[in-house]
Amino acid sequence: MPLIKVCGNLYPMDAHMVAGFQPDFMGWIFVPASPRCGIPERTSRLIQQIRISHPLISHVAVIGGMGQYELIRLLRRLSPGGVPVVDALQVIGSSMHLEHTSQLLMRWGWNLPIWPVLRVDASTELSDPHHRRSPMYVVDRKMDHALGGTGKLVDLDWVKDLTVPFLLAGGLNHENALDRCAKSNALGVDISSGLETGIPGRKDLEKLRALFAAFHRY
Repeated sequence: MPLIKVCGNLYPMDAHMVAGFQPDFMGWIFVPASPRCGIPERTSRLIQQIRISHPLISHVAVIGGMGQYELIRLLRRLSPGGVPVVDALQVIGSSMHLEHTSQLLMRWGWNLPIWPVLRVDASTELSDPHHRRSPMYVVDRKMDHALGGTGKLVDLDWVKDLTVPFLLAGGLNHENALDRCAKSNALGVDISSGLETGIPGRKDLEKLRALFAAFHRY
């Protein structure tokens, strides 16, 4: 069954509504330029609440546009009692950035898997051995003016030969997600703005119902 990641969760009521559909992953954005950038302490409390009623959902912190010291401060704020509340880090950056991030996490004792974001505008190949150690990737459309969340579709020809495990992002919504997932070799989908009311972070109940029904999950 294809995986579903609902990203850009921000408001408590909306996040609990999303959790009620039991997605495989919920994404929490900490990219400073994003309108969905959350406050770490508030997000941490919210994730802990969701875990009580929905323990099977994994939580992913999406990071980018920050240096290593900013990352450490973020993880500390997301780690009550020294234990991170998230299950993975989705990192927007170069392979060198990813390598540094991995080393930094190990140095501080945070054993979190890293999900690199592949921002593509042409056929994608992975030759970096570090990339191949990652358990998951997110493929999004590359746009020069933004780190992500542009709502632009990825040309599926660009990823048809991609053999690493990945979630497809970029321009997906409740109407096109299943079809585009089926036409790629993605393990699932990563959707944010396509499930919203038009206000960043405000999720639309009917769009969520339609998405999970299309995936036979509701």
